[in-house]
Amino acid sequence: MKGFLAFVAGMSCLVAVEAKAQCATSCATVSPKHPVILVHGRNDDATRWDTLVSSWSARGYTEGVNLFRFDAARDCGAKDYCAVLPGYAASYVNESYAKCLASFIDKKVPCVNGACPAVDLVAHSQGTVTARYYARFLANRGVDDLVVMSSPHNGITNCGLVTGCGGVNPEDCANSAFLRKLNGVAPEGDGSNDETPGATFLGPVHYASVVSDGDTVVPPWCGGYFLLDPATKNGSMLDCRRPNYTVDPDSSACFVSKVQHLVVPRDTNAIHFAYCEVNRD
Repeated sequence: MKGFLAFVAGMSCLVAVEAKAQCATSCATVSPKHPVILVHGRNDDATRWDTLVSSWSARGYTEGVNLFRFDAARDCGAKDYCAVLPGYAASYVNESYAKCLASFIDKKVPCVNGACPAVDLVAHSQGTVTARYYARFLANRGVDDLVVMSSPHNGITNCGLVTGCGGVNPEDCANSAFLRKLNGVAPEGDGSNDETPGATFLGPVHYASVVSDGDTVVPPWCGGYFLLDPATKNGSMLDCRRPNYTVDPDSSACFVSKVQHLVVPRDTNAIHFAYCEVNRD
């Protein structure tokens, strides 16, 4: 269903897909379906997820069993988003981190007799493009649910600060070669012009995004939501907001009000929304 209003019912939670819908506050506690991998953002670490881990640990998850925190410094040996990781050769910095993420997932959720269990991914900020790249190009297993928070899908606001890679990774800037590949925009991408490819060889992925209208790093309009026609959108355009964009109906979406970028993964409503999304029917 296309348009601004569609609803997804997951267990007992009802989550609006319309761009202005607030994040769900609760849904039924269930037995977790798949292991969840948490992916932090640029220049950050796995402690970003402390509040989420505490909340989910009271709702059926056990850290180290079906809830795992990827930490770039610990698991990749670095968290320098200005350079390709040693040992993970790639065309793009984010691609090298995605390769490291793939290795991490294989260690934490090992394949057995050639069968690799499906996982869910919950990611924040820079980690969302790493997670998306893994799901789209590298995964050797099903990614059932991919929940992103404050994700620079179509670029960030402060790319005027880019000098080489001083402070901002050029791959995160609007219309970069990396984002074109990730979003299916030609010539680097496959021409699908689709941020949420459903027909992958490993099966469909359910996409969901959390944005904040108080985020000064990732604009919630063209930046944070999965959109239709990403080739025409630019996350650095301050005037790119409704009705100049349409949320991709292949994804669920919600917003938290006036929450700063780094606080989003610790917001109660964002945490509950992510829980509902990865444990939906």
